[in-house]
Amino acid sequence: MKPRKRCGNAIKYLLGQNIRLYRETICISQEELAEKAGISPPFLGSIERGEKWPSPETLTGIAIGLKVEPYDLFKPEHIISSDVNRLTKKLVRDIQTSVNQTVRAINLSIQVNNKQEKQQNIDK
Repeated sequence: MKPRKRCGNAIKYLLGQNIRLYRETICISQEELAEKAGISPPFLGSIERGEKWPSPETLTGIAIGLKVEPYDLFKPEHIISSDVNRLTKKLVRDIQTSVNQTVRAINLSIQVNNKQEKQQNIDK
């Protein structure tokens, strides 16, 4: 692959990752952002995957929908933030799952103990 094409692909990838990061940060779906930008959700998805390149008007519509400046969508430091954001969300989900399992186990233990106490009181 020629350096120019490789660089172009890297820029498309960066743009797509930043759009996804901003969209997830403000908790809106691809459908919602696509509507705000005046494009179809599949087209937005292809931009986020780095497969398609938006026109300047579309890029402006996406930036407005995300409430950022168009140039913010090209800042490379956001990719690191995106990875940290994803890992943080996974960690929070894992912690929630662990806490829920622990609470269920405690509740089950309490129920078993209550049944045993009731049975002991009946046996007396």
